Amino acid sequence: KKQSLPEGWNNLPSNPADAVMDEHEFKEEKTKPKNRLKEAKLLSLMEHAGRQIDDEELAAALRGKGLGTPATRADTIEKLISRNFIQRARGGALRATPHGIKLIDILRNIPIDWITSAELTGEMESKLSSVQKGDSSRADYMADIAKLVQELVDGIRDHDRATLYDKLDSIGQCPLCQASMKETVLSYICGKNAGRDEGCSFVMWKDSSGRWFDRVTAARLLEVKNIEMLHGFFSRNGDPYETSVKIDDDGKVSSGASGGSTSDETDEELCPCPKCSHGTIRIGQSNYACDNGECKFRGLGKNICKREISVAEAKKILTEGKSDLFDDFTSKRGRPFPAYLVLEANKVGFEFPPREPPADMKRFPVVEGIVGMCPKHEIGVIESPTHFLSEKNDKGCKIQFARELSKREVTRVEAKELIEAKKVGPFDDFISRKAEKPFTAILYVKGNESVGYRFAKK
Repeated sequence: KKQSLPEGWNNLPSNPADAVMDEHEFKEEKTKPKNRLKEAKLLSLMEHAGRQIDDEELAAALRGKGLGTPATRADTIEKLISRNFIQRARGGALRATPHGIKLIDILRNIPIDWITSAELTGEMESKLSSVQKGDSSRADYMADIAKLVQELVDGIRDHDRATLYDKLDSIGQCPLCQASMKETVLSYICGKNAGRDEGCSFVMWKDSSGRWFDRVTAARLLEVKNIEMLHGFFSRNGDPYETSVKIDDDGKVSSGASGGSTSDETDEELCPCPKCSHGTIRIGQSNYACDNGECKFRGLGKNICKREISVAEAKKILTEGKSDLFDDFTSKRGRPFPAYLVLEANKVGFEFPPREPPADMKRFPVVEGIVGMCPKHEIGVIESPTHFLSEKNDKGCKIQFARELSKREVTRVEAKELIEAKKVGPFDDFISRKAEKPFTAILYVKGNESVGYRFAKK
């Protein structure tokens, strides 16, 4: 028998009375965001996905099933990590990468974001259950699947990236010319930006310093020009950090030093800073960094691609400009790779040794002498039996491309034009690898100094 509460229970009387407050204290705190998901929590959410769905029928269809199966859920997370859609941060927390956020953003604006929803899985499970019970036919179920697939393919094939965001309101005014801002897949640009070197040049990249600048944050930055201690940044080691972001009078968007990239005067000295005349590189908790707060040098992490960088190795890089060849780095996909660490403008980067050409790669006679000059690094490019490549890498030149591309030999004259003019062609005698059919393309040098194909618009 349910126990009854006495009458008037929980009704507190008001008893005003004179009183003197002898002392008071205000305690100011900030609301803390929820902790980031860890793998165990994400697996639990996938298992109980139906609990997040408002529709009772769809939730019931997912009850006891969830997203994926016990055998595939962990593998699904690993696949997302290997494809750089999500990333493990320090402490095992998971974060969405700019690459993953961009994918969801594009799907929402096509719009075909239903492909990412738990509701879709619930709907499919519900319809499949109806087939099992005999309430609907297998043919109807397969027709629904075919319709969804066709809608997905049509949306991806027919969408126009140039107009994907045209229906959205502008996030604000250009800080240089006050025109309305436009949004593209990769950036927020001035509405008067007419392409390279034409119109207003202001651009704000959505992916900046490993952080995705959403519409709300970008609009706020355009309005106030400076945001102090903005969260959401991650260092190379996976450590989260906060930093200031500002737009200067010339329209340049810049952020402060990355988390942990400055050191304290109490840290042990290593060597003079290679980039500023006032600072000293010190051995910090997670990296080797300059103690000069104004220095733009980003420092050198103690752990790079799952390899510990010793004090002696760090000193060699920072004083001589280049490490010995390390063969035990590990890529995001879990694969080992060899590389040098080299001192660049304001950071330490990778330099990769020339790859050994495959045994069956076509070889050509070698003519001594320089084929062409790399205009960026002012270094000569020579030829080997299989490749055109820079004669030395001490300035960071990465030019290296095969002497035969798509079953077509690249001559010395063509290679010289490609290296120095950044493009050559078009040529109509390339042969595709899979279809074995001829195709026409221009060869051009990409921003990372690799060579790609540029096709004429159909």
